[in-house]
Amino acid sequence: MPAAIRGFSVSELWHPWLLAFLLGVWGAYALVVGPLRRTRGWGPPVPPGQAACFALALAAVYLAEGTPLHLLSERFLLSAHMLQHVLLTMGLPPLLLLGTPGWLIRPFLRPRQVAAAFRLFTHPLVALVTFHGVYSLWHLPVLYQAALYNRLVHLLEHATIVSTATLMWWALLSPLPEFPRLPEPAQILYVFLMSAAEIGVFAYITYNNQVLYDFYARAPRVWGIDPRMDQQLAGIVMKVTPTLVMVAVMAAAFFRWARREEAGGGLPAGRKPPAGPGAAVRADGDRAGEPHPQV
Repeated sequence: MPAAIRGFSVSELWHPWLLAFLLGVWGAYALVVGPLRRTRGWGPPVPPGQAACFALALAAVYLAEGTPLHLLSERFLLSAHMLQHVLLTMGLPPLLLLGTPGWLIRPFLRPRQVAAAFRLFTHPLVALVTFHGVYSLWHLPVLYQAALYNRLVHLLEHATIVSTATLMWWALLSPLPEFPRLPEPAQILYVFLMSAAEIGVFAYITYNNQVLYDFYARAPRVWGIDPRMDQQLAGIVMKVTPTLVMVAVMAAAFFRWARREEAGGGLPAGRKPPAGPGAAVRADGDRAGEPHPQV
């Protein structure tokens, strides 16, 4: 632990209130997908792997917001702040979508106007442009530093990048067939576009000849990292870490596609229409008689 943060309290370093809140969220999730689901017939059981993804999503929140990384990002290092943003946009949203069963989300999207708005904002191109537009705007010096000096602005920054990142990830990991995922070949192209869209803000931060954020230029030095090096490290974190995630997602999409082609092609099981009025309840909890969109 760097000497600069040794004088801070345990509460400032580890945020036990946030840990307690996240444990409460996990308890509520376990109650809903366990006893309440069984007694009220809300949907099929949640597999252990899906529950583990939800737990990892909460762990990503705590790592970003409740550990010394949060203090380093708010007081000392732009590169730490960028790692925090990577956790909140490339870690939290996919894990949250993988960990949340469709039947838990569906009631909130049932109203017609809500469904129409959600369909618009989860459209792949709209979601991609919205996230990268919001993300890029927040990295302009005036807005970025406003978030560092004002807690409410900082909360707004994180809320908007997490929400728009979740909309962007929806096309890859949607748990609802009525708001379907892209087919695997389109997923590969989509992930490539996700990576390419970051190049502008990455280059702006990494190759800028000036230190962009005066806040970090005046911050106490940690581990001997000067402001220029910190800014370059921030750009590398911004680009390299998400790229590793996206390569893994592209590889997974490719192998799913290849396995299905080898098995005889056709739509993935989650996109196949029901067999007819007498079909059983599908694995995602839909009733067989409900309409099912085609991709």
